[in-house]
Amino acid sequence: MNGDFAPPSDLADRVSRVWRREGELPPALPQPAVDLLVFADGSLWLTGPETEARTGNLTEPLTGVRLRPGTCASVLGIAADEVPVAGMPFPGDGFDAGLRALRASARPPDPAVKQVLQAMRANPGAPVYRHAAAAGLSERQLRRRFLVTVGLSPKAYARVVRLHRAMALARSSSVPDWAEIAVRSGFYDQPHMLAEFRRAVGSSCVRFFQAASVGG
Repeated sequence: MNGDFAPPSDLADRVSRVWRREGELPPALPQPAVDLLVFADGSLWLTGPETEARTGNLTEPLTGVRLRPGTCASVLGIAADEVPVAGMPFPGDGFDAGLRALRASARPPDPAVKQVLQAMRANPGAPVYRHAAAAGLSERQLRRRFLVTVGLSPKAYARVVRLHRAMALARSSSVPDWAEIAVRSGFYDQPHMLAEFRRAVGSSCVRFFQAASVGG
C-alpha cells in the first residue's frame, strides 16, 4: 500500500519519514534528501537528493527511508554529494538491516549548515550570501560544507524548497492566488515560479497542483 509513515521514534532525529510505493508513481515534487531504498528482494540502495521529479512505474514494491540532512555523512560516513541520484548499493539485507545502520554512533551535525537549513526553510527567497554571512561563512565555505551535508548546493536546495513552499500554500487555499503564492514562496514573480515548476516536474504549477490533487 502506498503511503508515508512516521519513522521509529529513536530515529526521528535522523530520519524524516518512511515511505512505500508500488505501481505508477504519483505526481510528486523532487525531494532534496538522500533516501535509503529497500527493494523487494531485501537489497539496499542509497539515492541522492533530487532537483527533478521521478516519473514512471515501479515493477515491484519499494520502501524508502528518507534521511534528514547530515545523516548520510554523520551516521553512514558517506558525504551526501557522493551519492548519485541514480543510486549506489549499500551493504546489508532488508529493512531492519537498514535501520540498524542508521542507529550507529554518529558525529555531531555541522552546526553552521543546520542553521542555514533552518533559515532557508523559513525564507527560501533570501540570497545565499546572506545565509552564509549569518552563519559566519563565505559563500564558498558554505557551498563546500552544504554539499557534504545535503548533497546539493545551497542554491539548488533553495530552489526545491521554494517548490514545496508553493504547493503547501496552494493546498492551504480554497482558490490559489498564484501571483501571491509566487512572492510568498521566494520566487521573483509568477513567471519565475512557472519556469521552475516546468524544469522540475515538467508542467506548470497549476497543472501539477491539479494532477496532485486528483492523484492524492
